[in-house]
Parts: sequence; structure tokens; C-alpha cells
Amino acid sequence: MSLGMSAAWRSMQPKKKRCKRCGLFYTKALGKCNNCSHLNESQLAQLKKQHQKSLSANSALGKTMLLCAVIIGLLLLASFL
Repeated sequence: MSLGMSAAWRSMQPKKKRCKRCGLFYTKALGKCNNCSHLNESQLAQLKKQHQKSLSANSALGKTMLLCAVIIGLLLLASFL
């Protein structure tokens, strides 16, 4: 994708804002966070915990993929020797 195409695509996306209460992003046009505005404090704590768990799982997956890529790269390098 070219630089101009990328800028055009970005301009079509709705503007996002980070919620001060939950830390997640929501569309500015809504005016309030659709992730946490309907939650009480205990539900909010559960949402944050679930989100943190999701971030940790994504991080672990990324590390696994990086390790696989390094192993494949080493195998390719060894096949040329």
C-alpha cells in the first residue's frame, strides 16, 4: 500500500479516544465509552483484569511466533551451508 493510499485509508477511519476510566479506545462520535460506561466498579475491575489477561496472552503468542521465525531462519541458513 502506498503512502498516499495509507493516508487516505486513515482519514476514513473514525477518530478514536482513550477512555480515562477503563483505558480502552472508543469512537469519539459516541461521546462516551461503550466499553465501560454501563459497568459498575466491580464489573470495571473485571473488564480491566480480562483485558490485561488478553494482553498477556497476545504477548506470549508474539514471543512464540518470534521463536518459530528464528528457528526457521536458522534452518534456512543451515540448508545453504
